[in-house]
Amino acid sequence: MTPPDLLELGHRRTTSSHTISLPYLSDLLRFVPAGSSYDEYAHAIVELNILGRPTHTGRLRVLRHLRELYGLDDEPGFRLLRELYGSAPDELPLLAGLLALTQDEFLRASWPAVESADRGARVASSDLAAAIESAFGRDVAEDTYAKAGRNVAASWTQTGHLAGARVKTRARATNGPAATAFAVCLGYVAGRRGPGLLDTPWFAVLDLPDEERRDALDGAHRAGLIDVRSAGSVLEIDPTVLLVRARAGKDKE
Repeated sequence: MTPPDLLELGHRRTTSSHTISLPYLSDLLRFVPAGSSYDEYAHAIVELNILGRPTHTGRLRVLRHLRELYGLDDEPGFRLLRELYGSAPDELPLLAGLLALTQDEFLRASWPAVESADRGARVASSDLAAAIESAFGRDVAEDTYAKAGRNVAASWTQTGHLAGARVKTRARATNGPAATAFAVCLGYVAGRRGPGLLDTPWFAVLDLPDEERRDALDGAHRAGLIDVRSAGSVLEIDPTVLLVRARAGKDKE
């Protein structure tokens, strides 16, 4: 079965005013069951106030941010995230980072500054702001770049790529089979195939040394999330089993 073309890079700039809100997303996924509609997520946030926001305006704001970054509905990326989260909740930091990277162009623009930093090296918010500014130039006000730099620094800390509170240093994110499968799925629906699935922004965000990439793929294969086959120098990577499973789960609702 050929999966639908479900990937369209978003041009949100949510990180100009907020982080990727991993703690809020984590609480939301624990409280609201898989298969829920956007209205049910909205009800949980705004009416039930499960995220503990003190004002109605604050609840609406966090709902908007979460929807911009993750969809919270039948959006295919979020459907895949929920499918994978159900069996690997401890991998949510990378799962969330991968989906937020797809939606938020400021987060995408900041990634090269994180990726190129040596392990343990300091990564200042000004470095990330400069990376974003180099991508967008005068399209954005200077103070917006500065705030975005702080927000993406906090966001990459939430995903595990940076460590520290005031002074942030390059760390290594913790990967697992679910995050590997998600990165492969996102690359697949973006049109990549075979070894090309290892040469995407999503796979880069897994933070894997070259010598560990095949082991990560094999781990996702053993978990039943993707199919990996090799014959000589030919490597085949097929995530359609996961894409179809996520679609089937939605169709049963």
